Amino acid sequence: MPTARLWMTTAIGAALATLAIGPPALAQVDLRVLRQQDEIRQQQEISRQSLLAAQREASAAQNRYNTQLTLRALDSAANPPTKPTLRPALPVVPPRGPDAADLAADAARIDALTDQRLAESNARLRAITPAY
Repeated sequence: MPTARLWMTTAIGAALATLAIGPPALAQVDLRVLRQQDEIRQQQEISRQSLLAAQREASAAQNRYNTQLTLRALDSAANPPTKPTLRPALPVVPPRGPDAADLAADAARIDALTDQRLAESNARLRAITPAY
């Protein structure tokens, strides 16, 4: 019996020690694994971004090359004029907006209205009688 009891006490003590030490140790292992996985993912993302940048650069270089070929073809196809050419004459269009006579009439009307308002204002001032 004492052996069984000793064995039982030892088993319970070992189980308690495992429970006390186990979770923190497992948590550390889990964190290390997570950190390693994150580092791997980060390296993969960096590689993917580098590959995309290289593809964009290659595409841009190809587009520049195609543009140069097109421009060369256009330059070689263009025929320089043998003599100078003049621009075509612009069509005669009447000027827009009021002409000088309309502007002069408007100025005369503004002057007449200003004189009329000034006369009315002077009449009101003369109508005021001082209080003695």
